[in-house]
Amino acid sequence: MHHDLEQAVSNADQFFHINERFHMALLAMCDNRFLSQTVADLRKVMKLNRHQSLFKRGRIEDSLKEHSAIMQHLNNRNAEATRQAMQAHFRNGLAAAASRS
Repeated sequence: MHHDLEQAVSNADQFFHINERFHMALLAMCDNRFLSQTVADLRKVMKLNRHQSLFKRGRIEDSLKEHSAIMQHLNNRNAEATRQAMQAHFRNGLAAAASRS
């Protein structure tokens, strides 16, 4: 799936849809119904802002780097590094969605 994201780097709409699948796959790994429902509810509210944030200069490339770090830590089975990378990705996504430029 990450390879598909890399291929969609020049198409923000396509990237957005693949990115959503990527995030949902990570969430499914948690196997936590409450968390999944909470995230699903929040995603409905935030979807437009998240989509618009991908149009900001450099955000797609930054997002790909963040995803790569998450995948590397998952592959290395390093739970703490994965958590930290996911938190950084979440913070960066929120900052991009909140910024006006």
